[in-house]
Amino acid sequence: MNKKKKLNRLVICAFFVALTVVMTFTPLGYIPVGAISITTIHIATILGACILGAKYGMVLGGAWGVLCIIKAFQEPIPGNIPFQNPMISLVPRIIVGLVAGLVFYALSKTKLKKPLSLAIASVAATLTNTVLVLTALTIFNGFETITAGVTTALETIFSVLISVNGVIEIIAAVVLVPTLYMSTEKLLKDKI
Repeated sequence: MNKKKKLNRLVICAFFVALTVVMTFTPLGYIPVGAISITTIHIATILGACILGAKYGMVLGGAWGVLCIIKAFQEPIPGNIPFQNPMISLVPRIIVGLVAGLVFYALSKTKLKKPLSLAIASVAATLTNTVLVLTALTIFNGFETITAGVTTALETIFSVLISVNGVIEIIAAVVLVPTLYMSTEKLLKDKI
């Protein structure tokens, strides 16, 4: 890869990191719904990983994770406090970028149409985020902080909300990632 293409890839990565910063500190990335937030910020990481590859996807996921930690300290409400732990907020996000990049790369070598490959990579990455974050919250007692003093009935409602949240995040990624990728593909084709 020549120096100009490397520089272009770095600039595009910086753009996605800047987008992640904006999404982290505005309602664009985490749409609050009661005690939980619907995450849309994963779309920037997934899209960047599909455009730039798994290595840059991990960088974007790492940026997302670090920004998540900063936000958790900046707004230490019960729903954010568990995300001060890097095992909950950083590690899963790095893996999201890796999964998105690797799945899309692997599928791009098949006869699947590109939008379908992007949709599958989006589902895989979004599920990776949901499963790893929920697993980390369980292992590191994050749910105890979030649901402190809440009755069993409310815990059940909270669990249902998390499930619905995951489905909404998958739908958003499956619609937006292929659409955004395909609309920018011609623009970026010779640059990266």
